[in-house]
Amino acid sequence: MNSMTGYGLFEKRSDNFYIKVEMKSVNNRYLDINVRMPSSIMYTEEAVKSFIKSKIKRGKVDVFINFEYLDSSEVKIDVDYELLNKYISISKDLQEKYGVVEDFSFSKLIEVGNILKPQKAEFDGDYIKDELINIVELASKDFVEARNIEGEKIKEDFLIKLEEIRNITAFIEKRAPISLRENEKKLRDRVSEYLELSKIDEDRILTEIAIMLDKLSIDEEITRLKIHIDNFNDIIKSEGAIGRKLDFLIQEMNRESNTIGSKSNDIEITSKVVLLKSEIEKLREQVQNVE
Repeated sequence: MNSMTGYGLFEKRSDNFYIKVEMKSVNNRYLDINVRMPSSIMYTEEAVKSFIKSKIKRGKVDVFINFEYLDSSEVKIDVDYELLNKYISISKDLQEKYGVVEDFSFSKLIEVGNILKPQKAEFDGDYIKDELINIVELASKDFVEARNIEGEKIKEDFLIKLEEIRNITAFIEKRAPISLRENEKKLRDRVSEYLELSKIDEDRILTEIAIMLDKLSIDEEITRLKIHIDNFNDIIKSEGAIGRKLDFLIQEMNRESNTIGSKSNDIEITSKVVLLKSEIEKLREQVQNVE
């Protein structure tokens, strides 16, 4: 079981280039990958995303990639003259209309970044892409491991909360037949008093009592709740992305606890249902962190 929170970093320096890949992720309902990289290697973006998708199923993943040429003898500088002319034209226009001071020095052009573009004279795109994917893979190992470690901590918390939910459910299950018998006695006492004053068919009244008691029964809800608890316990011990399955089970557990609370008029059961819903809500909050 993995958390959706993780961090990974790997960097490589060779004779010709330096590559650094940093990855971090936070909770998200779906998989959202955002890659930031220099424009010179933008052609590798889809390959990077495709690799990450093979490792991660949910979460908002930010990937920061630094890439630098280290052998300056093989680097040429391309100038985007068309873009530069547009900057100069806009600058002159702003100066004439608004008095904005024109400041186009060489150092300023370097700061702009997209006018002067360093390019390797003999750029081997496939080689750089392969090297980058290898480094992304190495960074993702730490990244996935961090998510796994955090996931194990969440699993331990799940097990504690599930045990508390089991205990509350066991109390409700034990109390349910007692509560039902008490309700039956109250109904029979009231009916007996009424029958002494009327000539209504006693069999019909007793049948109605049985129907009312059946409506007050919470046996089915308790059984389904116990099944959901067991399923939850099994799923958190399985591999892969399980967050959505757990989210569905939480909804079902909430549904059963709400039904138990609405059907029962027993004060002890009602008070336990409040605790039950509180523990299920704690589970729900923690499930939001699971991949």
